[in-house]
Amino acid sequence: MGLKNIFRRENEKLCLCDYKDIQTKFCFMDETGLLHSNRDKFFAIGLIECSNPEKLYRRIRIIRDKFNYRREVKWTNLDRMVRFEVAMEFFNVFVEEEAKFNCIILNKEELDFEKYFQNNLYKAYKNFSINLLKLVLGRDPNGVSVVLSDNYFFPEAEDFEGSVKRISNDHYKKFVVAGICQIDSMSSDILQITDLILGAIVYDLKKQNGLVEKQNQFKRKFLNFLYQKLKIQGSFFINYEGHKTRNFVLCGDKIRATVFDPKRSIVSKKNCVK
Repeated sequence: MGLKNIFRRENEKLCLCDYKDIQTKFCFMDETGLLHSNRDKFFAIGLIECSNPEKLYRRIRIIRDKFNYRREVKWTNLDRMVRFEVAMEFFNVFVEEEAKFNCIILNKEELDFEKYFQNNLYKAYKNFSINLLKLVLGRDPNGVSVVLSDNYFFPEAEDFEGSVKRISNDHYKKFVVAGICQIDSMSSDILQITDLILGAIVYDLKKQNGLVEKQNQFKRKFLNFLYQKLKIQGSFFINYEGHKTRNFVLCGDKIRATVFDPKRSIVSKKNCVK
């Protein structure tokens, strides 16, 4: 029986005996910017989804051996040639393998945190994490996902992992998120690719808003590399007609970027994490 049929059988629940037909996906989630800092106008959460991460890891190990590079690859540390070259090859792996990237970008000046989140920034982070997962999983998920998230400090009383898993599964009324685990991004090369793509997209948005006073040459070169690789004309946030846009979608949904629009999105207390 096909996978979609298993998840769509009316009046029946998914049975563990169908384990051979259940597709599993891995989601690698990272963030950039600080919610609590006035220094950052933008805060963003990004995610790479893939079914076979071992294929990416296998190729990335070869790249690390080629450059004898063992350090973490991060957008903020893109400041020398070897890091730029490793970053380019990491991105090529992402493009050539079966993996997708999606992100939500929040302009903190556009959202009333006190009204919707009672100035609880941990609640805001959880809400946008859940919104991103819903965006990635779609209306009718046909598999089970495991989420690996970069470490983000939460007070002891805050249950980020449990809340996101529970609310996501309750939303779909079925088992779609098997678990969430926060890990150190140093231990995951795919999290590092998430960081690279997310950092580049937000950097592009900052440029469009005049927030980059002095460009780092390697970040500029990497961004131009992405433009060329993805056939982007000038910016992720300028469409083919030359108009500014809040959304970017690469053909086939390989890369999606959305600047959250409070005016078009209905945010109410019933949608917020409690």
